[in-house]
Amino acid sequence: MTELLLDPNIRLYVFIPIVLICLFMGLIRHYVTILLESDKKTDLTQVADTNILRRARLLRENGNYIPRDAFMMRRHYFNGPNGVLKEEKTSVAAANPMTDPSMMADMMKGNLTNMIPMVVIGGWI
Repeated sequence: MTELLLDPNIRLYVFIPIVLICLFMGLIRHYVTILLESDKKTDLTQVADTNILRRARLLRENGNYIPRDAFMMRRHYFNGPNGVLKEEKTSVAAANPMTDPSMMADMMKGNLTNMIPMVVIGGWI
């Protein structure tokens, strides 16, 4: 195979500027995406369920470091006949993004922040 030799002028005036522009466009796109991101609404019951599951997982993993009576009390709290994990939860159906204008706007913002830099770089190169 033959070696590919680049003229130093090509490296300095073509290759390095293309790499730097692509790097800076990626950084700009990242920060614009953060700026355009809308606040997600958190559901209180979902946060509570997540915390209960986290506490149960921590008890399962670290239960051997506490006295047996304390472990059994906590296990009964989570898994007893009326335990927190035995309660019936109502499942919420996933929202259809086509019916919620804010979800569609978020998708459009994401698509634009990816498309516009590609058009600019493609037009420049």
